[in-house]
Amino acid sequence: YYPFDTLPVTISHRGVDNGNAVQHSIEALEKTSQLKPDYIEMDVQETKDGQFIVMHDTDLLALTGNPGGTHDYTLAELTGMTASENGMAAPVPSFDEYLEKADELGQKLLVEIKVTKADSPKLTQNFLKKYGQRLIAKGHQMQSLDYRTIIEIKQYSEKLVSFFILPFNSIYPTTVADGYTMEYTSLDQNFMVKSWIRRKSVYAWTPNEEESMTKMLLLQVDGIITDNMTDLQSLMEEMKENRRYPDLFFLQFQSLIYNFE
Repeated sequence: YYPFDTLPVTISHRGVDNGNAVQHSIEALEKTSQLKPDYIEMDVQETKDGQFIVMHDTDLLALTGNPGGTHDYTLAELTGMTASENGMAAPVPSFDEYLEKADELGQKLLVEIKVTKADSPKLTQNFLKKYGQRLIAKGHQMQSLDYRTIIEIKQYSEKLVSFFILPFNSIYPTTVADGYTMEYTSLDQNFMVKSWIRRKSVYAWTPNEEESMTKMLLLQVDGIITDNMTDLQSLMEEMKENRRYPDLFFLQFQSLIYNFE
């Protein structure tokens, strides 16, 4: 590892950059992919008829104005809805449509399977049967808050990189996941060192301010998921070009603390 040369992969949260379009929309995907992030993070949910829609919230009301959740509607009904956010509007896309556009653009995805109590028993298996080989072939990755989903992904194929999402830092987990996506406020050097020893990657989710992004860069995370891709890319370029001595000192200081402990 070479500080400020070996930088983390960049991941756009929900496909947006500084509110450039409606989250998870095809328009946001097209706009944000022009910035060439390493991955675009997006969420997939199951529909009433066992298909897959691109949507984060289990409650549709806030974005679409329609009551209920994704399991209350068929794929055709959901893709007929319009999502509105920040004075903008866009059609709700199916995962087929979103994946097709991403592959057309050459944009890799970090696909999160959203698990709910209303899901069918074979949700993950059905998803992988339909999309697994294509995800592997195009270099897409997956993640989930549900560990059973991670197990099913790794049972399907070791080649399909998957991350187990951790809302906070507590006891270091022993899992089959390739790495961990952790809420950045509790991520620390101790967790990072344990991950290096176990050869697990770590994605920080979701620092959006320069101060928090800088902290994650100094922790030497493997990836940063952010809503502000332009800001992250500018910060990374600045750190590469201007090696700030306080930052280098901080890295050395962390090393000394860890060795002392």
